[in-house]
Amino acid sequence: MKKLLVISPHPDDEVLGAGGILLKAKKKGFKTKVLTISTNFPEPITKKRLDISLKESKQAHKILKVDKSVYFNIPTLTLSRQSIPNLTSKISYEIKQFNPEIVIIPFPDRHQDHKLVFDLCMTVTRPKSSAKNIKIVACMEIPSATYYSAPSIEQNFYPNWNIDISDNIKNKAKALTKYKTTLSKNEYARSKKAIYSLASFRGSQVNFKYAESFYIVRMQSEKSII
Repeated sequence: MKKLLVISPHPDDEVLGAGGILLKAKKKGFKTKVLTISTNFPEPITKKRLDISLKESKQAHKILKVDKSVYFNIPTLTLSRQSIPNLTSKISYEIKQFNPEIVIIPFPDRHQDHKLVFDLCMTVTRPKSSAKNIKIVACMEIPSATYYSAPSIEQNFYPNWNIDISDNIKNKAKALTKYKTTLSKNEYARSKKAIYSLASFRGSQVNFKYAESFYIVRMQSEKSII
């Protein structure tokens, strides 16, 4: 069975950046897994707040038909204080246990957690050892953090892989609504409307009604397997 792994910096990033491909992969017969590295709130982590966050995430994953959800529950904005060898080992273990063909990772945008998780992912997905069977490693587009980089000075997101999610856009948007405690009415980039707007724009670039876009950083086959 083919397998798709999404490595998400925070809960809801997997919906924003890869909700469509997760749904499409399931329809194609893939087994799917989401590994979430950090929480979506800073220290201190209380049991009540963590329980609510995990409940919301699992509700979203149910809509996305995710087969397995794993959470490291590291407080947001504290990854730089964690042991890099330990984090590398833990992510490598999850890859080894799942043995995916496709791995979706964050784009190294303005958010410091996204950058750190990207760096970790580039290490653990090198085509050898437990990662030798990975065919595609691709960065996902996570609004709004992707858009806050300084043009021409920092890396900007220019997709080279576009997935038709016209049949999945409704459930992608529905999954995002489960993150009630993290979504803000004043943050338009992380909203149901923004999901449709971005997917429509990306779709218009490649003649799809709605698309989800990625940047392939490693590919071992010229054929698309999704």
